[in-house]
Amino acid sequence: MRPLAEFAIVFGASLLLLFVVVPAGTFETDNFGLSPRMLPMVCVTVIALMSLVTLLFGLMRAGPGEDAPRGGLRGAIQLGAAALVGIVLVDQTGLVIGGTALVLLACLAVGERRVATLAGMGAGGLLILLLVDWSGL
Repeated sequence: MRPLAEFAIVFGASLLLLFVVVPAGTFETDNFGLSPRMLPMVCVTVIALMSLVTLLFGLMRAGPGEDAPRGGLRGAIQLGAAALVGIVLVDQTGLVIGGTALVLLACLAVGERRVATLAGMGAGGLLILLLVDWSGL
């Protein structure tokens, strides 16, 4: 029952975003290039598809009498708090420093504690953000 409830919430929110929020929050332009709606719609579509994949694997994994592990909302709250702190840091310190801190805070929020992995994620995030800053994207 739990995989079905999670799927209903995430897939329903994705549909709401796809058909209501993104079209209302973005406007088509006559500029050359990609539509401003393209990236949000692709992201929402991928989230919806991943919720479907998670549902299928959750239904295949959980047998009768088996309970899926319960994490509660603690992880979601920690990830939301990390995103909020990261957004404030990006605003106050700039994209490169704040974005790198956001990557590290998100890693910590999802439970990553290995120093080598944190260093790799931080370095990777820093390199990508430096490339974005350098290229002017």
